[in-house]
Amino acid sequence: MSAPFGERIRSLLSRPAWSRGRDGAWPGSEAGAGPQAGLLVLSSIVGALGALLAAVLRSLGDRLAGLLWGGEGDLAGLVAHAPTLHRLLLPAAGGIVAGLILVYGVRVTRAAAGWGLMEAVVLRDGVLNFRPALVGSLSSFLTIATGGPLGREGPMVLMASTMASKVGQWMSLPTRRLRVLTAAGVASGMASAYNAPVAGSLFAMEIILGNFAMDVFAPLVCASVTATLVTRALYGPDPIFTVPDFQMVSMWEMFVYLLLGLIGGLLAAMFLGSLRTAARFFRNLPLGRPISMGLVGLLLGVVFLRYPEIAGGGRGLTDALLDADYVWKLAGILLLLKILMTGLTVGAGAVGGVFTPSLFIGGAMGYGVGTLAHYLAPEHIGDPAAYALLGMGAVLAGTTHAPIMAIMMIFEMSLNYNIVLPLMLACVASSILARTISPASIYTEALKRKGAALTNPEAQVMTSLKVRDIMRREFDHVTPDTPLPNILDRFLEGRRNHLYVVDANQRFMGAIGLHDLKEALQEQEEVSFIIAHDLMRPVFEVTTPDEHLARVMERLVTQDCERIPVVDDRDTRKILGTVSKRDILGVYTLEVLQRRSLMTKFHGGDKPDSSTYVELPEDHHVDGVRVGETLAGDTLAGSRVRERFGVTVLMIRRRRADGGEIRLAPAPDTLLQRGDHLVLFGPDEGISRLRML
Repeated sequence: MSAPFGERIRSLLSRPAWSRGRDGAWPGSEAGAGPQAGLLVLSSIVGALGALLAAVLRSLGDRLAGLLWGGEGDLAGLVAHAPTLHRLLLPAAGGIVAGLILVYGVRVTRAAAGWGLMEAVVLRDGVLNFRPALVGSLSSFLTIATGGPLGREGPMVLMASTMASKVGQWMSLPTRRLRVLTAAGVASGMASAYNAPVAGSLFAMEIILGNFAMDVFAPLVCASVTATLVTRALYGPDPIFTVPDFQMVSMWEMFVYLLLGLIGGLLAAMFLGSLRTAARFFRNLPLGRPISMGLVGLLLGVVFLRYPEIAGGGRGLTDALLDADYVWKLAGILLLLKILMTGLTVGAGAVGGVFTPSLFIGGAMGYGVGTLAHYLAPEHIGDPAAYALLGMGAVLAGTTHAPIMAIMMIFEMSLNYNIVLPLMLACVASSILARTISPASIYTEALKRKGAALTNPEAQVMTSLKVRDIMRREFDHVTPDTPLPNILDRFLEGRRNHLYVVDANQRFMGAIGLHDLKEALQEQEEVSFIIAHDLMRPVFEVTTPDEHLARVMERLVTQDCERIPVVDDRDTRKILGTVSKRDILGVYTLEVLQRRSLMTKFHGGDKPDSSTYVELPEDHHVDGVRVGETLAGDTLAGSRVRERFGVTVLMIRRRRADGGEIRLAPAPDTLLQRGDHLVLFGPDEGISRLRML
């Protein structure tokens, strides 16, 4: 009887990248097609589940808003028809309760207060947990239902990605695939929220992962396409916004599009600045999150007395702008109020999406620019409502620093090819200007505060890893009084191009190179009187354990050597070991190219500097195998995996009844259970045979 479907998928996906053969392919597959196919299937499942989860959350959000405001329909309309006292006090009450949920929810779940998706993927390798996600989503929906100017896409994407992360954790996926599957959950949530599969995929690729490789792109596409199909089956194929037909009237409009993009970049930087300023302001107030959110809610209630249109994310407002239902002065007032109140709401500690508010801010700006340009040159300028669409893309590109995603998002909303050329110009101009003014985007601001690397994956490896992670403790050295014949013997015994000269206190004094010996032998007739101190070069590049690998590579190139010594600090210069180009390239191969190398990585704890890189013997690697029916019920000694397969069990990972995991140190009398995950070290052939049981 074949194994259950879930077991087969889990077995297919659980092999880490360094279990491949020397050619980089997986055993029994063509170029890793097996694991990739399994990930595509899993991503499609995640996409469908994410769409269904988003539909449930959308329905619950609508019901909660209707219950609190009394009625049905658009949130802004419900606020506009509510009694004055209700309109004034409900946002304050909602802010206080939402803040209490966050404060006490963090204590109950013992989770960090932040729930950013970027943090989950970059800092926690795609690991998300349900309880803190539920706390954040509940608080977010309550804030939005009581009128908070935030978008529902935030909690929808959070829950979809958390669900994907939990599926990946249940499957025991390697870190890289877990990150991709979590990003697939993000893509499914975005595609469901905006009925835009391409933009959902690009959002996850360009913003969350920062990686456009095909093995990343394919799972995200599967997730977003599946999510879109499910969403359209539930709600129909219509886009979320009713967009005007776009036609260029004249080529002179290109200058207006460029101007609109530049204004969009300035407005995006202004919006980002308001978020940062408000967060800094509330951090310095000793009021606590519930009180701060309640005060902002009270201010929001005051605004609702005159301008109830800014309630919620602003989707209805954006629709009205695209239908040209607003005069430009009112659009400008609502734009400023949206920036102000969104910044204060987020700064006070509320959680929610800022994607939809960015769309309204850009739409109002574009509508105003289009109206003014049409007034000045009506024969050369098209419909101002169409400019609102371009403004949406420009501000979105500026706030996210993701112009490709913004272009595709607006194109999928309009399905009009004529808009692509002006949209590209406006989005690229906005993104460049916004990035110049504000290097951190909406989604990377939290990472910047926590000191994470925000560069591409290659640079991130080289700037996040330090010398202590890969340094070798052994080094070839001589004392200053070592005679030349002995130095020659040391070079012949080893395979190094340099010998280090150290004193009795292990203090690094300099280095002797092979070329230095050549010169000494050619110039001196009597070599027996030459000692190491005479040959060494006192000026030689060194590094310290805390230095980043990127800087070490610069030193290796400058010194033109294969390895350099590691000293405790530059004053005492006590030598600790060496670091080489070969070691750095091995780590690069493992972390960036995700191909098998002769090096593996061990985590010693939760601290950032607790990882250790170890060089493995030829044809050996660390891998994981699940216990099936054949081994279940045997003790570790009775299974005889060491004698039969030549592998060593390093650890046993076992699921608890509540879904958690315990890690067991292997002992001869440990009883193996079906579903246990054995962490093994051994030869490729032995691990492959054990996996077949």
